[in-house]
Amino acid sequence: MKNALAIALAIVMLIIGYGIGYATYPLISKQGGATTVTYTASAASTTLSGDIPIGALLPLSGALATYGAQCKEAFLLAVDDVNAWLQQLGKPWRLKPYVEDTAVDPATALNKLMDLAARGVKVVVGPMASSEVKNVKSFADSNKILIISQSSTSMELAIPNDYIYRFVPPDKYQGIAIAHILWERGIRYVVPIWRGDTWGDGLLNYTKTEFMKICNTVGGGNCGFADGVRYDPKAQEFSTEVAKLNDIVTNYVNKYGKDKVGVLAISFEEIANIFTEALNYPMLSEVKWEGSDGTYGTAKLVENRELAEFAVKVGFWNTMAAPGQSPLRDSVRQRLIQKLGQEPIAYAYFTYDAVWAVALAIDHVGKYDGEAIKNAIPLVLKTFIGASGHFELDENGDRATTDYSIGAIVKEGDTYKWKDIGGFINLSLIHISEPTRPY
Repeated sequence: MKNALAIALAIVMLIIGYGIGYATYPLISKQGGATTVTYTASAASTTLSGDIPIGALLPLSGALATYGAQCKEAFLLAVDDVNAWLQQLGKPWRLKPYVEDTAVDPATALNKLMDLAARGVKVVVGPMASSEVKNVKSFADSNKILIISQSSTSMELAIPNDYIYRFVPPDKYQGIAIAHILWERGIRYVVPIWRGDTWGDGLLNYTKTEFMKICNTVGGGNCGFADGVRYDPKAQEFSTEVAKLNDIVTNYVNKYGKDKVGVLAISFEEIANIFTEALNYPMLSEVKWEGSDGTYGTAKLVENRELAEFAVKVGFWNTMAAPGQSPLRDSVRQRLIQKLGQEPIAYAYFTYDAVWAVALAIDHVGKYDGEAIKNAIPLVLKTFIGASGHFELDENGDRATTDYSIGAIVKEGDTYKWKDIGGFINLSLIHISEPTRPY
Protein backbone atom coordinates (compact mmCIF):
# COMPACT_ATOMS: atom_id res chain seq x y z
CA MET A 1 0.00 0.00 0.00
CA LYS A 2 2.83 2.41 0.90
CA ASN A 3 4.55 1.68 -2.41
CA ALA A 4 1.31 2.28 -4.33
CA LEU A 5 0.83 5.57 -2.51
CA ALA A 6 4.41 6.65 -3.24
CA ILE A 7 3.98 5.91 -6.92
CA ALA A 8 0.65 7.73 -6.97
CA LEU A 9 2.15 10.79 -5.31
CA ALA A 10 5.07 10.71 -7.71
CA ILE A 11 2.71 10.70 -10.67
CA VAL A 12 0.71 13.57 -9.14
CA MET A 13 3.76 15.71 -8.67
CA LEU A 14 5.25 14.85 -12.05
CA ILE A 15 2.05 15.93 -13.76
CA ILE A 16 1.51 19.01 -11.62
CA GLY A 17 5.03 20.29 -11.14
CA TYR A 18 6.24 20.69 -14.71
CA GLY A 19 3.11 22.55 -15.72
CA ILE A 20 2.87 24.97 -12.81
CA GLY A 21 6.49 25.99 -12.92
CA TYR A 22 6.41 27.80 -9.61
CA ALA A 23 5.56 25.40 -6.81
CA THR A 24 7.30 22.03 -6.67
CA TYR A 25 9.44 20.33 -9.30
CA PRO A 26 9.68 16.54 -8.96
CA LEU A 27 12.09 14.36 -10.85
CA ILE A 28 11.17 10.69 -11.06
CA SER A 29 13.58 7.94 -11.95
CA LYS A 30 13.65 4.15 -11.68
CA GLN A 31 16.69 2.34 -10.36
CA GLY A 32 16.59 -1.40 -9.90
CA GLY A 33 12.82 -1.36 -10.19
CA ALA A 34 12.37 1.18 -7.38
CA THR A 35 10.81 4.57 -7.87
CA THR A 36 12.71 7.51 -6.40
CA VAL A 37 11.52 11.07 -6.17
CA THR A 38 13.48 14.28 -5.63
CA TYR A 39 11.99 17.73 -5.20
CA THR A 40 12.79 21.40 -5.34
CA ALA A 41 10.46 23.09 -2.86
CA SER A 42 8.60 26.34 -3.32
CA ALA A 43 10.23 29.21 -1.47
CA ALA A 44 6.82 30.80 -0.89
CA SER A 45 5.61 27.96 1.30
CA THR A 46 8.43 28.18 3.85
CA THR A 47 6.44 30.66 5.97
CA LEU A 48 3.78 28.03 6.68
CA SER A 49 4.04 25.79 9.73
CA GLY A 50 1.90 23.66 11.99
CA ASP A 51 -1.67 22.53 11.35
CA ILE A 52 -3.60 24.19 8.52
CA PRO A 53 -7.34 23.57 8.92
CA ILE A 54 -9.51 22.42 6.06
CA GLY A 55 -13.22 21.80 6.52
CA ALA A 56 -15.76 19.47 4.96
CA LEU A 57 -19.53 20.00 5.10
CA LEU A 58 -21.06 16.67 4.14
CA PRO A 59 -24.45 14.92 4.46
CA LEU A 60 -23.47 12.06 6.74
CA SER A 61 -27.18 11.67 7.46
CA GLY A 62 -30.30 12.61 5.52
CA ALA A 63 -31.24 12.32 1.86
CA LEU A 64 -27.67 12.22 0.50
CA ALA A 65 -26.02 10.07 3.16
CA THR A 66 -24.76 7.55 0.59
CA TYR A 67 -22.87 10.29 -1.21
CA GLY A 68 -21.72 11.91 2.02
CA ALA A 69 -20.12 8.71 3.30
CA GLN A 70 -18.15 8.30 0.08
CA CYS A 71 -17.03 11.91 0.00
CA LYS A 72 -15.92 11.79 3.63
CA GLU A 73 -13.60 8.88 2.88
CA ALA A 74 -12.27 10.60 -0.25
CA PHE A 75 -11.71 13.81 1.72
CA LEU A 76 -9.77 12.04 4.49
CA LEU A 77 -7.82 9.95 1.97
CA ALA A 78 -6.75 13.10 0.12
CA VAL A 79 -5.70 14.79 3.36
CA ASP A 80 -3.58 11.75 4.22
CA ASP A 81 -2.00 11.77 0.76
CA VAL A 82 -1.29 15.51 0.89
CA ASN A 83 0.30 15.18 4.32
CA ALA A 84 2.43 12.27 3.12
CA TRP A 85 3.57 14.46 0.23
CA LEU A 86 4.38 17.35 2.59
CA GLN A 87 6.36 15.02 4.79
CA GLN A 88 8.33 13.79 1.78
CA LEU A 89 9.11 17.40 0.95
CA GLY A 90 10.21 18.09 4.50
CA LYS A 91 7.73 20.95 4.85
CA PRO A 92 6.66 22.06 8.32
CA TRP A 93 2.89 22.27 7.74
CA ARG A 94 0.10 19.71 7.52
CA LEU A 95 -3.58 19.79 6.69
CA LYS A 96 -5.88 19.21 9.66
CA PRO A 97 -9.36 17.99 8.62
CA TYR A 98 -12.64 18.99 10.22
CA VAL A 99 -15.72 17.10 9.01
CA GLU A 100 -19.25 18.24 9.87
CA ASP A 101 -22.61 16.63 9.11
CA THR A 102 -25.13 18.95 7.43
CA ALA A 103 -27.91 16.34 6.98
CA VAL A 104 -28.70 18.14 3.68
CA ASP A 105 -30.30 20.93 5.70
CA PRO A 106 -29.46 24.50 4.55
CA ALA A 107 -29.80 25.98 8.05
CA THR A 108 -27.55 23.30 9.53
CA ALA A 109 -25.01 23.85 6.77
CA LEU A 110 -24.78 27.54 7.64
CA ASN A 111 -24.48 26.85 11.36
CA LYS A 112 -21.74 24.29 10.77
CA LEU A 113 -19.88 26.71 8.47
CA MET A 114 -19.99 29.33 11.22
CA ASP A 115 -18.58 26.75 13.64
CA LEU A 116 -15.75 25.96 11.23
CA ALA A 117 -15.04 29.67 10.73
CA ALA A 118 -14.73 30.06 14.51
CA ARG A 119 -12.01 27.39 14.40
CA GLY A 120 -10.10 29.39 11.80
CA VAL A 121 -11.16 27.39 8.74
CA LYS A 122 -10.73 29.40 5.51
CA VAL A 123 -11.48 26.64 2.98
CA VAL A 124 -14.35 24.15 2.98
CA VAL A 125 -15.09 21.21 0.68
CA GLY A 126 -18.86 20.99 0.28
CA PRO A 127 -21.71 21.40 0.97
CA MET A 128 -23.12 18.92 -1.50
CA ALA A 129 -26.67 20.17 -2.15
CA SER A 130 -27.27 23.40 -4.04
CA SER A 131 -29.83 24.49 -1.45
CA GLU A 132 -27.09 24.27 1.18
CA VAL A 133 -24.54 26.13 -0.94
CA LYS A 134 -27.10 28.86 -1.61
CA ASN A 135 -27.66 29.30 2.13
CA VAL A 136 -23.96 29.54 3.05
CA LYS A 137 -22.96 31.74 0.12
CA SER A 138 -23.50 35.14 1.76
CA PHE A 139 -21.54 34.19 4.87
CA ALA A 140 -18.73 32.70 2.78
CA ASP A 141 -18.50 35.77 0.56
CA SER A 142 -18.55 38.20 3.48
CA ASN A 143 -15.88 36.31 5.41
CA LYS A 144 -13.76 35.30 2.42
CA ILE A 145 -14.15 31.60 3.11
CA LEU A 146 -13.64 29.55 -0.03
CA ILE A 147 -16.37 26.96 -0.65
CA ILE A 148 -15.56 24.13 -3.09
CA SER A 149 -18.63 21.99 -3.74
CA GLN A 150 -18.12 18.62 -5.39
CA SER A 151 -21.78 18.22 -6.35
CA SER A 152 -23.79 21.47 -6.35
CA THR A 153 -25.07 22.01 -9.88
CA SER A 154 -27.87 24.60 -9.74
CA MET A 155 -27.53 27.31 -12.37
CA GLU A 156 -28.78 29.81 -9.79
CA LEU A 157 -25.31 29.54 -8.23
CA ALA A 158 -23.39 30.03 -11.48
CA ILE A 159 -22.12 33.45 -10.41
CA PRO A 160 -18.72 34.97 -11.26
CA ASN A 161 -16.27 36.42 -8.75
CA ASP A 162 -17.77 34.93 -5.60
CA TYR A 163 -16.27 32.53 -3.05
CA ILE A 164 -17.99 29.47 -4.50
CA TYR A 165 -16.13 27.05 -6.73
CA ARG A 166 -17.83 23.89 -8.00
CA PHE A 167 -15.78 20.97 -9.24
CA VAL A 168 -18.81 19.60 -11.10
CA PRO A 169 -20.48 20.96 -14.27
CA PRO A 170 -23.68 23.01 -13.82
CA ASP A 171 -27.12 21.73 -14.69
CA LYS A 172 -27.52 23.55 -17.98
CA TYR A 173 -25.43 20.66 -19.36
CA GLN A 174 -27.13 17.90 -17.40
CA GLY A 175 -30.52 19.22 -18.52
CA ILE A 176 -29.37 18.95 -22.14
CA ALA A 177 -28.10 15.42 -21.52
CA ILE A 178 -31.29 14.21 -19.83
CA ALA A 179 -33.54 15.73 -22.51
CA HIS A 180 -31.66 14.00 -25.32
CA ILE A 181 -31.56 10.70 -23.44
CA LEU A 182 -35.32 10.87 -22.90
CA TRP A 183 -35.85 11.51 -26.59
CA GLU A 184 -33.48 8.75 -27.73
CA ARG A 185 -35.28 6.30 -25.44
CA GLY A 186 -38.46 6.96 -27.40
CA ILE A 187 -40.13 9.02 -24.69
CA ARG A 188 -42.31 11.72 -26.21
CA TYR A 189 -44.42 12.70 -23.20
CA VAL A 190 -42.57 13.38 -19.95
CA VAL A 191 -44.23 13.38 -16.53
CA PRO A 192 -41.86 14.82 -13.89
CA ILE A 193 -41.80 14.36 -10.14
CA TRP A 194 -39.20 16.54 -8.47
CA ARG A 195 -37.76 18.13 -5.34
CA GLY A 196 -39.08 21.64 -4.91
CA ASP A 197 -35.76 23.31 -4.15
CA THR A 198 -33.04 25.32 -5.89
CA TRP A 199 -31.54 22.26 -7.52
CA GLY A 200 -34.74 20.43 -8.44
CA ASP A 201 -36.53 23.44 -9.89
CA GLY A 202 -33.48 24.45 -11.91
CA LEU A 203 -32.71 21.02 -13.36
CA LEU A 204 -36.35 20.52 -14.29
CA ASN A 205 -36.45 23.87 -16.08
CA TYR A 206 -33.30 23.20 -18.13
CA THR A 207 -34.42 19.68 -19.01
CA LYS A 208 -37.89 20.82 -20.02
CA THR A 209 -36.54 23.71 -22.12
CA GLU A 210 -34.19 21.42 -24.04
CA PHE A 211 -36.77 18.65 -24.43
CA MET A 212 -39.36 21.03 -25.86
CA LYS A 213 -36.74 22.45 -28.20
CA ILE A 214 -36.16 18.93 -29.53
CA CYS A 215 -39.90 18.31 -29.56
CA ASN A 216 -40.66 21.38 -31.66
CA THR A 217 -37.67 20.89 -33.97
CA VAL A 218 -37.72 17.14 -34.55
CA GLY A 219 -41.05 15.91 -33.25
CA GLY A 220 -43.25 18.42 -34.99
CA GLY A 221 -45.08 19.12 -31.76
CA ASN A 222 -46.24 15.52 -31.28
CA CYS A 223 -44.76 15.43 -27.81
CA GLY A 224 -45.03 17.25 -24.52
CA PHE A 225 -43.96 17.85 -20.94
CA ALA A 226 -46.57 17.60 -18.17
CA ASP A 227 -46.76 19.96 -15.22
CA GLY A 228 -46.07 16.94 -13.03
CA VAL A 229 -45.66 16.72 -9.26
CA ARG A 230 -43.47 19.05 -7.21
CA TYR A 231 -42.84 17.90 -3.63
CA ASP A 232 -41.44 19.29 -0.41
CA PRO A 233 -37.72 18.40 -0.03
CA LYS A 234 -38.39 17.57 3.63
CA ALA A 235 -41.11 15.05 2.78
CA GLN A 236 -40.62 11.46 3.94
CA GLU A 237 -43.92 9.98 2.77
CA PHE A 238 -45.19 10.23 -0.82
CA SER A 239 -48.59 8.50 -1.03
CA THR A 240 -50.39 11.66 -2.20
CA GLU A 241 -47.66 12.68 -4.66
CA VAL A 242 -47.35 9.24 -6.24
CA ALA A 243 -51.14 8.86 -6.51
CA LYS A 244 -51.20 12.13 -8.46
CA LEU A 245 -48.25 10.97 -10.57
CA ASN A 246 -50.13 7.78 -11.42
CA ASP A 247 -53.21 9.74 -12.49
CA ILE A 248 -51.17 11.91 -14.88
CA VAL A 249 -49.24 8.96 -16.29
CA THR A 250 -52.42 6.92 -16.78
CA ASN A 251 -54.05 9.79 -18.65
CA TYR A 252 -51.01 10.17 -20.93
CA VAL A 253 -50.77 6.41 -21.54
CA ASN A 254 -54.44 6.25 -22.51
CA LYS A 255 -53.90 9.05 -25.02
CA TYR A 256 -50.47 8.22 -26.45
CA GLY A 257 -49.50 4.66 -25.47
CA LYS A 258 -47.16 3.49 -22.74
CA ASP A 259 -44.17 3.23 -25.09
CA LYS A 260 -44.20 7.03 -25.56
CA VAL A 261 -44.63 8.04 -21.89
CA GLY A 262 -41.87 8.35 -19.30
CA VAL A 263 -41.41 9.54 -15.73
CA LEU A 264 -38.58 11.95 -14.90
CA ALA A 265 -37.66 11.70 -11.20
CA ILE A 266 -35.45 14.56 -9.98
CA SER A 267 -34.82 13.36 -6.47
CA PHE A 268 -32.28 12.43 -3.79
CA GLU A 269 -32.36 9.21 -1.78
CA GLU A 270 -36.05 9.72 -1.08
CA ILE A 271 -36.43 8.03 -4.47
CA ALA A 272 -36.60 4.79 -2.45
CA ASN A 273 -39.77 6.02 -0.73
CA ILE A 274 -41.19 7.18 -4.06
CA PHE A 275 -40.53 3.75 -5.60
CA THR A 276 -42.12 2.09 -2.57
CA GLU A 277 -45.36 3.97 -3.24
CA ALA A 278 -45.08 3.42 -7.01
CA LEU A 279 -45.21 -0.34 -6.43
CA ASN A 280 -48.88 0.14 -5.57
CA TYR A 281 -49.71 1.34 -9.09
CA PRO A 282 -49.17 -1.21 -11.91
CA MET A 283 -49.24 1.52 -14.57
CA LEU A 284 -46.11 3.14 -13.13
CA SER A 285 -44.13 -0.03 -13.80
CA GLU A 286 -45.24 -0.08 -17.44
CA VAL A 287 -43.48 3.13 -18.48
CA LYS A 288 -39.82 4.12 -18.58
CA TRP A 289 -38.24 6.12 -15.76
CA GLU A 290 -35.33 8.54 -15.94
CA GLY A 291 -33.28 9.89 -13.02
CA SER A 292 -30.37 12.25 -12.53
CA ASP A 293 -27.19 12.74 -10.53
CA GLY A 294 -29.31 12.98 -7.38
CA THR A 295 -30.27 9.29 -7.59
CA TYR A 296 -27.27 7.81 -9.41
CA GLY A 297 -25.80 5.02 -7.30
CA THR A 298 -28.40 5.23 -4.52
CA ALA A 299 -27.60 2.34 -2.19
CA LYS A 300 -31.17 2.04 -0.89
CA LEU A 301 -32.36 0.88 -4.29
CA VAL A 302 -30.03 -2.12 -4.49
CA GLU A 303 -30.35 -3.04 -0.82
CA ASN A 304 -34.09 -3.69 -1.26
CA ARG A 305 -34.77 -6.46 -3.78
CA GLU A 306 -38.30 -5.30 -4.58
CA LEU A 307 -37.13 -1.76 -5.32
CA ALA A 308 -34.19 -3.05 -7.37
CA GLU A 309 -36.54 -5.19 -9.46
CA PHE A 310 -38.77 -2.18 -10.05
CA ALA A 311 -35.74 -0.08 -11.12
CA VAL A 312 -34.71 -2.77 -13.59
CA LYS A 313 -38.21 -3.18 -14.98
CA VAL A 314 -38.70 0.54 -15.64
CA GLY A 315 -35.16 1.05 -16.94
CA PHE A 316 -34.24 3.67 -14.36
CA TRP A 317 -31.34 5.48 -16.05
CA ASN A 318 -29.38 8.16 -14.19
CA THR A 319 -26.87 10.77 -15.34
CA MET A 320 -23.71 11.63 -13.43
CA ALA A 321 -20.90 14.02 -14.31
CA ALA A 322 -18.11 11.86 -15.71
CA PRO A 323 -14.53 12.22 -14.47
CA GLY A 324 -11.86 12.55 -17.15
CA GLN A 325 -9.05 10.09 -17.80
CA SER A 326 -6.29 10.01 -15.22
CA PRO A 327 -3.26 7.83 -14.37
CA LEU A 328 -4.20 8.34 -10.70
CA ARG A 329 -7.75 7.08 -10.92
CA ASP A 330 -7.06 3.40 -10.27
CA SER A 331 -4.91 4.04 -7.19
CA VAL A 332 -7.55 6.29 -5.62
CA ARG A 333 -10.36 3.98 -6.72
CA GLN A 334 -8.80 0.86 -5.21
CA ARG A 335 -8.13 2.51 -1.88
CA LEU A 336 -11.65 3.93 -1.71
CA ILE A 337 -13.14 0.54 -2.53
CA GLN A 338 -11.16 -0.95 0.37
CA LYS A 339 -12.64 1.66 2.70
CA LEU A 340 -16.18 1.73 1.29
CA GLY A 341 -16.73 -1.77 -0.03
CA GLN A 342 -18.33 -0.30 -3.15
CA GLU A 343 -17.52 1.51 -6.36
CA PRO A 344 -16.83 5.24 -5.75
CA ILE A 345 -19.13 7.75 -7.40
CA ALA A 346 -17.73 10.68 -9.37
CA TYR A 347 -18.28 13.07 -6.45
CA ALA A 348 -15.68 11.14 -4.45
CA TYR A 349 -13.04 11.84 -7.11
CA PHE A 350 -14.08 15.50 -7.26
CA THR A 351 -13.72 15.68 -3.47
CA TYR A 352 -10.27 14.12 -3.59
CA ASP A 353 -9.14 16.61 -6.22
CA ALA A 354 -10.55 19.57 -4.30
CA VAL A 355 -8.27 18.81 -1.36
CA TRP A 356 -5.24 18.53 -3.62
CA ALA A 357 -6.07 21.76 -5.45
CA VAL A 358 -6.34 23.56 -2.09
CA ALA A 359 -3.05 22.12 -0.85
CA LEU A 360 -1.20 23.11 -4.02
CA ALA A 361 -2.69 26.58 -3.88
CA ILE A 362 -1.65 26.99 -0.23
CA ASP A 363 1.83 25.77 -1.07
CA HIS A 364 2.08 28.30 -3.87
CA VAL A 365 0.84 31.40 -2.06
CA GLY A 366 2.70 30.54 1.14
CA LYS A 367 -0.10 31.56 3.49
CA TYR A 368 -3.47 30.38 4.70
CA ASP A 369 -5.78 33.03 3.30
CA GLY A 370 -9.15 32.39 1.65
CA GLU A 371 -8.81 35.11 -0.96
CA ALA A 372 -5.26 34.15 -1.91
CA ILE A 373 -6.18 30.47 -2.20
CA LYS A 374 -9.26 31.32 -4.29
CA ASN A 375 -7.14 33.34 -6.70
CA ALA A 376 -4.48 30.63 -6.99
CA ILE A 377 -6.71 27.62 -7.66
CA PRO A 378 -7.62 28.50 -11.29
CA LEU A 379 -3.88 28.76 -12.01
CA VAL A 380 -3.22 25.42 -10.35
CA LEU A 381 -5.99 23.75 -12.34
CA LYS A 382 -4.59 24.83 -15.70
CA THR A 383 -1.97 22.09 -15.44
CA PHE A 384 -3.43 19.85 -12.76
CA ILE A 385 -4.40 16.26 -13.53
CA GLY A 386 -6.13 14.75 -10.54
CA ALA A 387 -8.10 11.59 -9.88
CA SER A 388 -10.93 13.05 -11.99
CA GLY A 389 -8.61 14.00 -14.83
CA HIS A 390 -7.73 17.44 -16.14
CA PHE A 391 -10.31 20.20 -15.92
CA GLU A 392 -10.53 23.95 -15.64
CA LEU A 393 -13.18 26.28 -14.26
CA ASP A 394 -15.43 28.45 -16.38
CA GLU A 395 -16.14 32.14 -15.82
CA ASN A 396 -18.52 31.25 -12.97
CA GLY A 397 -16.05 29.02 -11.13
CA ASP A 398 -17.75 25.78 -12.26
CA ARG A 399 -16.16 22.73 -13.88
CA ALA A 400 -16.00 23.44 -17.59
CA THR A 401 -16.84 19.97 -18.92
CA THR A 402 -19.99 18.51 -20.47
CA ASP A 403 -19.53 14.74 -20.11
CA TYR A 404 -21.94 12.45 -18.25
CA SER A 405 -22.05 8.76 -17.44
CA ILE A 406 -25.36 6.90 -17.56
CA GLY A 407 -25.83 4.51 -14.65
CA ALA A 408 -28.54 1.93 -14.09
CA ILE A 409 -29.28 -0.99 -11.80
CA VAL A 410 -28.59 -4.35 -13.42
CA LYS A 411 -29.03 -7.91 -12.23
CA GLU A 412 -25.91 -10.03 -12.21
CA GLY A 413 -26.49 -13.56 -11.05
CA ASP A 414 -28.73 -13.32 -8.03
CA THR A 415 -27.73 -9.81 -7.00
CA TYR A 416 -28.41 -6.28 -8.13
CA LYS A 417 -25.79 -3.58 -8.60
CA TRP A 418 -25.28 -0.17 -10.12
CA LYS A 419 -23.40 -0.14 -13.41
CA ASP A 420 -22.49 2.45 -16.02
CA ILE A 421 -24.23 1.45 -19.23
CA GLY A 422 -23.32 4.36 -21.50
CA GLY A 423 -22.66 8.06 -21.59
CA PHE A 424 -23.47 11.48 -22.97
CA ILE A 425 -20.09 12.76 -24.11
CA ASN A 426 -19.40 16.12 -25.73
CA LEU A 427 -23.16 16.73 -25.96
CA SER A 428 -23.72 13.45 -27.84
CA LEU A 429 -25.26 10.17 -26.67
CA ILE A 430 -22.78 7.30 -26.96
CA HIS A 431 -23.47 3.57 -27.18
CA ILE A 432 -25.62 2.05 -24.45
CA SER A 433 -23.78 -1.17 -23.66
CA GLU A 434 -26.37 -2.95 -21.55
CA PRO A 435 -29.99 -1.81 -21.58
CA THR A 436 -31.80 -2.64 -18.38
CA ARG A 437 -34.96 -3.75 -20.16
CA PRO A 438 -35.85 -4.58 -23.76
CA TYR A 439 -37.69 -1.89 -25.67
